[in-house]
Amino acid sequence: MTTTSKNINLAQLQKELGNKGLIANFNDPENKLILPADGYNITEKELQNAIDAHIAIDEVAVNAQARAVAEGKLAALGLTTDDLRALGL
Repeated sequence: MTTTSKNINLAQLQKELGNKGLIANFNDPENKLILPADGYNITEKELQNAIDAHIAIDEVAVNAQARAVAEGKLAALGLTTDDLRALGL
């Protein structure tokens, strides 16, 4: 059982561990509990090393930034996302 207060992107952490399954309880932000899923052999040391090296990517922020950039490019062309929807795009 491993606990951490770090920001964790669970899907990203699983990939960093070679797509080994993980389960987590993030109810307490200061003591996030992360465990190997049933059927996956991950040692406590492997899991702790992966968590220590992990830098969580905030996918919501990345997507919001990409959307803002795209909307800026559309605006430079005199278009909006509503214009694209009206075109079926």
